[in-house]
Amino acid sequence: MKIYFDDGSLISASDLLKATLRTDLIPVPISLEFSTQKTEQLENKLKLGSIIQVGSIKVKLVIIKVIPLETQTLKEGKPIGGIACVAIPQGCDALISARNHAVVLNDTSFNDAMRSCGVKMAMGSDLPLLSFVCLKGTISTTRFAWYAQQEAVVFAYSNHQLSVLKIDQLFKKEVVAYFDASAVVWVNSEHLRNMGKSSYVSTDPDGSTVLGHEDTKQDQAVIQQGGMSQRQLNNMNKVLLTKGTIIRPLNDQIYAGDLVEIDHKKYVVLTAAHVFDTGALGGPSVMASKFWLASLS
Repeated sequence: MKIYFDDGSLISASDLLKATLRTDLIPVPISLEFSTQKTEQLENKLKLGSIIQVGSIKVKLVIIKVIPLETQTLKEGKPIGGIACVAIPQGCDALISARNHAVVLNDTSFNDAMRSCGVKMAMGSDLPLLSFVCLKGTISTTRFAWYAQQEAVVFAYSNHQLSVLKIDQLFKKEVVAYFDASAVVWVNSEHLRNMGKSSYVSTDPDGSTVLGHEDTKQDQAVIQQGGMSQRQLNNMNKVLLTKGTIIRPLNDQIYAGDLVEIDHKKYVVLTAAHVFDTGALGGPSVMASKFWLASLS
């Protein structure tokens, strides 16, 4: 896994200790956690706000967290020091901080709402949004997650951009990989599946009629949410549930939102985690990808 600085220089393989590149179907869909050897050059470059790029990801990332590491491992009689960092897409950092002022929009779209909340990066496919409210002191990602649930949409890194996609649209994409069912660790617990989904109910404006999903299952949480339309309630009951996980040799060309096939059935990659670990900080060396596979509930 190669990590570049904005000036084109590369963190050498001998200095990179471990890295985990994740893509998820969330408002900030890319994150990178990595650790390096502690050298004077890297100490000067790995600062808060430093810009990097990694692997096949085309968007630039900004470092939002830097922590010095002290280990018990010795090299030439001296403890090996390290630097641990976390990075997210450049321009998305405003989404993870509390708002300094409120954002209230009507007849808008997800892209317009994200730009109003400070996102400064190229965005791809968009979807309409009837209204959006993010009050002062609120973290924007929580609000976007709430509105995404009402519209049955997800955020994804798609076509090298931040995109908003309907959940149903994910299953119409081209299959990017075929896996053997014997390699999947399936989730066979009905209890765990029920924990992954809640049923939402609301009331008519006159308070007389309860609206909601009719096939609420036993042991499934039921949440009352006022002011929801029947369309919104139907959307909120449409979720991606994890069906299993699979670990394969490192393949950072597969992202969250991609479609894979197992035994002639299609699954959406809910999370893709690509791991490179030299083992220098303890434990075995690893070069692998882990995928969380989901289908519609």
